[in-house]
Amino acid sequence: MKPHLQTTVFTLLAAGKSQREIARITKLDRKSIRRLEQFFVVEQANSPGVATSSTRQIPPPLEVHSSAA
Repeated sequence: MKPHLQTTVFTLLAAGKSQREIARITKLDRKSIRRLEQFFVVEQANSPGVATSSTRQIPPPLEVHSSAA
């Protein structure tokens, strides 16, 4: 598959378009769209982003420097 078509499919998936809509726009088979969607979901899960944990994070302990007097 040509890279620009793959990028177009990913962009349309991110925009919330259905597989049928994407198939009509790109003239690709819906099975190809489904395969790319599965890849897209995995890539989104592995991409770095903002942490969405509901637990409060504890900051690291402060460094204490002893002064030699």
